[in-house]
This record gives sequence, C-alpha cells and structure tokens, in this order.
Amino acid sequence: MDALLVVDMIHDFVDGKFGSKQAQALVPRIKKLLEKFRERGSLIIYVNDAHRNTDPEIKIWGAHAMKNEYGSKVVEDIAPSKGDIVIEKHTYDGFLFTDLESVLISYGVKKVYIVGVATDICVMHTAYGAFARGFDVYVVEDCCAGTTDDAHAHAIEYVKKIYGAHIIRSDEI
Repeated sequence: MDALLVVDMIHDFVDGKFGSKQAQALVPRIKKLLEKFRERGSLIIYVNDAHRNTDPEIKIWGAHAMKNEYGSKVVEDIAPSKGDIVIEKHTYDGFLFTDLESVLISYGVKKVYIVGVATDICVMHTAYGAFARGFDVYVVEDCCAGTTDDAHAHAIEYVKKIYGAHIIRSDEI
C-alpha cells in the first residue's frame, strides 16, 4: 500500500502568517491528487504543525500554527475526509515524536508520496524521516512550495541526491 502525506497545508502556511501565492496555488493541484489517491484506496495522512509555546521552532519563527488555533487547521478546500488520518507534529520532521511511522507500518505502507509546504523545511525533513525509516519516498514537485523558488529547487535536488527520493509531477500519478 502507498500513502499520501499532506504536509502543513494549514492556514498559517497557505493564507496566514507565512502564507504565499505559491502555497495557495498548490490547493487545487493537491485537491485533484487527493481525489486520485482516494479513488485508488490509498492512505491519506495530514501531517500538521500544532505547536506549543515550548516547541523549539517558536524561538526561531515566533508563534505560528499554535495547537487548536485557526492557523493550525487545514485549509477548507482540501480538509480531511472521513477515513483520513491527521497527525500533529511539533518539529519540522513529521516522524519525530509522532505516531506517523507506526501508523504507516500498521497499514503496510511501503511507499510515501509527499506534498505540501515548505519544500525546504518540513517537506524536506519529513522526506528524511521517511528515508531514514526505510520507506520509498516520492516528492510530488508541483504539489510543493518552498519559502522561495530557489529554496524549493534546492530542496528538490537535495532530497533526490541525498535521500534517493523520486521526484515526480502530479500528472505522472
């Protein structure tokens, strides 16, 4: 089985504090991809920042995506559906200090597809988490956005070269 990991497509990173036109442009593409994955019976997991005041990132970025606040909620157009799983994270890596690995293992997942923001932060670190745990990693390049276009391009090359991630486009799925 495979899984689609939707990383940080939440208000603070799409249309809020750290939102961008690039992140907003991902929403319709990710929506189509979600439909494809649902049709084929794949596991869909949303991996979202849900910070506490004591999380290390707060020192760097200030308060953002705070647990149970609007900024930490998935944007409505691609909100989780019945059967989808939502995992809250407190660091860049969706695997670190979460149940993501055990959930994937319990469903027999071998291959993960990663989409979301930011390519050069949480997507890249989650790709590392998947790689380090032996999953086959696919990053859907046109369904990710970086903090800048250059940062996105660098992160895509990095995960390809260093983690052996397969870089694909949504129309290839």
